[in-house]
Amino acid sequence: MKNQIAYMFLKALQYKSSEKVLTKKIAKTIAKEVNTKPITSIGILINADENQHVQEVINSINIKAKIKVLCYHKKFVKTRAVDYPVFYEKDFGWKGKPKTEILENFLKTPLDLLISYYNTDTLPLQLVSGLHAANLKVGIAGTDQAIQDMIIQTKATETNIFTKELHKYLHILNKLS
Repeated sequence: MKNQIAYMFLKALQYKSSEKVLTKKIAKTIAKEVNTKPITSIGILINADENQHVQEVINSINIKAKIKVLCYHKKFVKTRAVDYPVFYEKDFGWKGKPKTEILENFLKTPLDLLISYYNTDTLPLQLVSGLHAANLKVGIAGTDQAIQDMIIQTKATETNIFTKELHKYLHILNKLS
């Protein structure tokens, strides 16, 4: 019982340290000028616990660019079929440091556009969105507005509406070739 309480206490401290790093990163973020360079690389961050239609989301983007996908699951399940790189809540250490190569590689990959395709903010998803240095970050309703450059007011289940609005705004910003 004592070990479990100590473990829960340490997890809470680790959570707070990650939250603090994210808050500092957001506070340091300044308004950036949107360049008109066309999008050549896209990252899609999906909460696979909420949305199991990952391929549908990828196909609907319909932009000629290199697409890199990262899925989030709260907990590891041995019997789950995984088609895309996955990270879990336990994959972040103290101060929001990634503990896995998959997570570290995604964060280091330069992206023109990062799509945060999830409705419910959880710290691991916010960390990936907030710590990534993508040129343009787009989220859907429910994501933290301080992290995203643009929020599209739709639900994760409304993929067609999301992509229609995304294309409209990317066209306005001269980001499509």
